[in-house]
Amino acid sequence: MSRRRRLAWLPIVCTAVAGAAAQGTVVPPLAATIEIDAGTVENRISPLLYGQFLEFMYEGIKGGLHAELIANRGFDGDPTAGLPPRWLRYPDDRIDDYGIVFKSEPRALGARSERFEGIVEPTAVRIELKPAVVARHGLFQPRVPVRQGLEYRGSIWIKTDGFEGEVRAGLEADRSAGPTYDESLIANVSGDWKRYAFTLKPASSDPLARFVLLFSGKGTIWIDQVSLMPGDAVGDVRADTMAKVKALKPAFIRYPGGNVAQDYHWQWGIGPRDERPSWINLSWNNEIEPSDFGTDEFIAFARAAGAEPTITVNVDGRGATVEEAAAWVEYCNGPATSKFGALRAQNGHPEPYGVKYWEIGNEIWGDWVRGHSDAATYARNLARYVAAMRAIDPSIQVIAVGDNDMAWNRTVLQNLSDRLEFLAIHHYYSRRDMDGDVKNLLARPLHYERFYGEVESELGKLPPNRRPALAINEWGLDLTESQVHSMLGALYGARLMNAFERRGSVVGMSAVSDLVNGWPGGIIQASRDGLFVTPIYLVNQLYATHLGSERLATRVEGPTISTTKEGSDVSVVDVVTSRSADGRNIFIKALNTDLERPVTLTVVVHGARVLSSAVVDRVTAPSLQAVASFRTPNAVRLSRSSLKAAERFQLELPKHSVSVVTLGVAK
Repeated sequence: MSRRRRLAWLPIVCTAVAGAAAQGTVVPPLAATIEIDAGTVENRISPLLYGQFLEFMYEGIKGGLHAELIANRGFDGDPTAGLPPRWLRYPDDRIDDYGIVFKSEPRALGARSERFEGIVEPTAVRIELKPAVVARHGLFQPRVPVRQGLEYRGSIWIKTDGFEGEVRAGLEADRSAGPTYDESLIANVSGDWKRYAFTLKPASSDPLARFVLLFSGKGTIWIDQVSLMPGDAVGDVRADTMAKVKALKPAFIRYPGGNVAQDYHWQWGIGPRDERPSWINLSWNNEIEPSDFGTDEFIAFARAAGAEPTITVNVDGRGATVEEAAAWVEYCNGPATSKFGALRAQNGHPEPYGVKYWEIGNEIWGDWVRGHSDAATYARNLARYVAAMRAIDPSIQVIAVGDNDMAWNRTVLQNLSDRLEFLAIHHYYSRRDMDGDVKNLLARPLHYERFYGEVESELGKLPPNRRPALAINEWGLDLTESQVHSMLGALYGARLMNAFERRGSVVGMSAVSDLVNGWPGGIIQASRDGLFVTPIYLVNQLYATHLGSERLATRVEGPTISTTKEGSDVSVVDVVTSRSADGRNIFIKALNTDLERPVTLTVVVHGARVLSSAVVDRVTAPSLQAVASFRTPNAVRLSRSSLKAAERFQLELPKHSVSVVTLGVAK
C-alpha cells in the first residue's frame, strides 16, 4: 500500500482486505499521520453550511412532520360505498345496516376564489339516519396511534337537517369487541355548518387504535374537516420529530420542495386550516395532499427549530406567475399595510416574518418538473422573478437553479445582471453509479469536490459583487435500505461534508435529501407511532454541532486505494480541520473508509497549545450488516469518549467509522 504526503483537501477511502480478515486472523491497523498548522487558515466556513430540506413527498410532511393524526380529514377523493379513501363503515360490512347510508357530495365550506390547476374539489359526507337494527354505527379510521393519559384535541364540522339524535367521537381498539379507550359526546348538534370541539384522553396506549364517529337517532347530517391533534404537539409539529430536528441545529430549512415547488401554489396553504383545499401532488404519485402545513406553519416550525426559513417559489409551473412569487414575498415580508401583508395580519401574524432566502424554481433543467426550460429561457425568467420580488423587498437573498452541467451554469450566470447570492446544485448517487464497487461510492464525493473547484473558477470570471456561493441544497443516495441505513451511508455523507468544508470558499449552503421520510435516504424515518434516525442523520448532527468558522491547513500521510470508476490513489483516511469562531476549540473531522481495518492516526498540531483533555464523538457500527431500522434503531450509534491530547498524540479510528475530535486550545 503506497504512502504519500498530501494536503488535507486530498481526502481518503476504503481498503478491501479479504484474505486475513476472512480467515479470522488478527489484522494489524493501518497507520496515518496528519499535521495541522493552526497558524494558516485555508478558507472560511459558512455559518449556513448545514441546513435541511423539507418536501411534500409521501409522508414527509403529512404524518411524518405534521402532528395531525387524521388522514384525509376533508373526506376528499373518489368514494367507495359513499365513503372516501381512509374511511370505513363502523363496525364493519358484515350485514346490511340499512339504518345508516353514506354519500359523498360537494360542499361549500372552504371554497376559495384562488382555484388554480390541481386542487381537489371539496366534498363532505352526507349521512342519512333512521331507526334500524344496528344500535352502534358510524364510520372510523384505523391506524391512529394513541398514548395513555395524553389529551387529544379534536374538532369536526357538522350540518344537520331534521336530525334528532347524538354524535360521539371516540378512540378504541381496532378489533371486534375491543375496548373503548375514551369517548366524547358532541353536544347540541343542530343547524347549519358549525365547528364542534371535543377532547379524548385514552385510558390505554395503542399504536394501532381507531378513531370512531358514532351516530344515533334519525335525520340527515353532514360531516367534514375532522381533526385530532396530540396534546404534546409543538405548534403543529409532532413532538418526537421536532426533538430530532432541533438536535440537528439546522442553519436553514428549505420548503416546499424540491419538485413539488413547481406544482405548488402558496395561496393554498394560508388562512383558516379547515377552509384550505387539498391538492394533487403531481410530483409524487398523484397523492392527495392536505394544505394544513402552509407558509405560516412552516415559518413557525423553522424558527422554533432555530433555523432560517428558505422558500422555493414556483417558476411558470402549473400556471404560476411572477406576480404570484412577488405576492408571496409580500405576504412574508411586507408591512401589515400592504395588500398581502394585511392578509398575513388577518391570519394572525401582524409582524413581517423577514424571510431572507428565496430560491427561484427547482431543477428547471429537468423535464420531470413543470416549468422545464433551457438555460437561456430560465435566465430570462430568473431576471423577471428577481426584479419583481426585489421590488417588494430589496434585501432578499436569491438562490438560482444551477446544474452539474457547466454549460447551464455559464448561461445562467452570464445572462443575469442583478446580484445573485447562491447557485443551487443537486447531487444524487445511485446503485447504477456505484456499479457493484463500494469503493466507487466512498470515493465519489471527491469528484464533487473537484467539480466545485471548476465552478469556483467560472465564478471568478464574474465581477466580485456578482459571484454567488454554491447551495448544495439537495444531496442523497439512491441505494437499498441495507446500504444507506448502514455505515456506508455515513461514510459517504461524511466525506461529502468534508468536501463542503474544504471548498468552503465557494460552498455556502448544503442540505441532505430529505429531512423526514420521502426517500429511504430521508434522515428521520417517522412512522405513525415512532421514528428512528439514519446514519447520515448522526453524521449530519455531528458536523452541524461542530461547525468551525475557519478551515486550518492540514497535511495527511496515509494509505491509498484504487477504484474502478473514480480513479486511483484515493486516500483511506479523510480529514478536515477547523477552528471555532471563539478560537477556543479545534475540530478534527476524520473518517476511516477502510471496511476491515482500524487506523492508528498520529496527530501533530503546530502553532497552538493543545489542552490535555479532548473529546471524541464517533459514529460507528459493529459491521456493515448493522442497519438502522424501526426494529434496530441503535444499530449505528453515536458515542462520546475522552482522550488524552497534546501537540502530538495518537487517535484510533475504528474500521468504517466517522470521528470528530474536539481539542481545547489555550488562549
